[in-house]
Amino acid sequence: MKQWLSKIALVGSDVLMIGLSLAFAFFIRQWGDQWFELSAPKNIGDYTGFILLYAVVIVLLYVEGIYTKRYDFWQELERVSKAVLLSAVIVLAVLSVTKQAEYYSRFILILAFIFILILLPIQKYLIKRLLFRLGWWKHEASLIADDPIFEEHDFTNPYMGNVPTDEAHAKTLFISSSKTADKLEKILHAALIKRQEVIFIPLVKNFDFSDAHIIHLFNARSNLIIVENNLLNRTNQWIKTALDYVTSIVILPMLLLVIGIIALLIKREESNGSVFFKQIRMGKNSEEFVCYKFRSMREDSDELLKNYLVEHPEEVKNYEIYHKYEKDPRITKIGAFLRKTSLDELPQIFNVLKGEMSLIGPRPYMPVEREKIGDSVDIILAVKPGITGLWQVSGRNHLDFMSRVDLDVWYVRNWSVWNDIVVLIKTVQVVLGGRGAS
Repeated sequence: MKQWLSKIALVGSDVLMIGLSLAFAFFIRQWGDQWFELSAPKNIGDYTGFILLYAVVIVLLYVEGIYTKRYDFWQELERVSKAVLLSAVIVLAVLSVTKQAEYYSRFILILAFIFILILLPIQKYLIKRLLFRLGWWKHEASLIADDPIFEEHDFTNPYMGNVPTDEAHAKTLFISSSKTADKLEKILHAALIKRQEVIFIPLVKNFDFSDAHIIHLFNARSNLIIVENNLLNRTNQWIKTALDYVTSIVILPMLLLVIGIIALLIKREESNGSVFFKQIRMGKNSEEFVCYKFRSMREDSDELLKNYLVEHPEEVKNYEIYHKYEKDPRITKIGAFLRKTSLDELPQIFNVLKGEMSLIGPRPYMPVEREKIGDSVDIILAVKPGITGLWQVSGRNHLDFMSRVDLDVWYVRNWSVWNDIVVLIKTVQVVLGGRGAS
């Protein structure tokens, strides 16, 4: 009963958000009447009662599994975005074909879809947490595996709603593919008789299978899973490069203003020395380039560090593990702020425009780090390094060097435009929340 109530609440709240989006768009059009040649529509009911729009959005959300599957927030956000954008195309096309385009304001409809794209994810994030607290969104599941990382991220995620219970009462079984084939078949057979849902946890952890292609071999009664190294695909590299240049050019005017302000603050604190710090880093195909950053250290930094390490030998060990000092005496006050917010890396936008870096990618490693990267050096250096990346939004203050390398390898193997969008959103959160790196 609670499961049905939760689904009704989710669909109902989506319908409400669609209605609110149409109303917001209508009132904005009314408010901006003086900017349009044609007068604004007078009847709000023609829009809030536009059944076709509601129906198309809800049906496409259903097709994407929004009401039948339990996704992580970011994967569901991708599916909601696809459904809303396709809905906009369908609705506008239907209006054009049926000669109703003149009756409905395209400005209002397009603006409404923008609001839907914003409000639906926010609403879903809040209502699922509320339903979870009420007990409606809780879904009893059992983990038949020894996987503490999975258990930590799944059974503590109210957005997915899974709560642990014993195997006999679970509605969903999570099974590790590390089990033997005979054991897996027995568990699967017993679970399906009881109409339990079975979800396999892949034995391989460093690949994203969410976009993998599955081929069904009917005669062999078997499946083939196709996995590709996405960012080594030439077409994907071309798409990523195009997005880098377009995005950089669009945001450059705003960044130049911020860069100018930061440069003045650096000069105000330390009038001597350059505003920028230049360092040789390794780029695509091991080609070295000059990487730009804001200077965050004092001019006499070498002497300061030498004396500091003599007094604090434990910092040498800390650097070997994390490639950073816990308390670096060389960093200025403005430099500490820039590092905390990751704003010290803004000048790397010029590296992007020069074709040496990407907006999002692996960390730009120093030549002296090549040996420590180990066997992963070839895959990491097969693509351009990024201003930001998984290494920056995954708590890199608390990650050792090899954990950062593993994140970079995962990023290259599993690249997608959507993953870049997620990293970009998380980067904004890092900058605003001051959880950047040093």
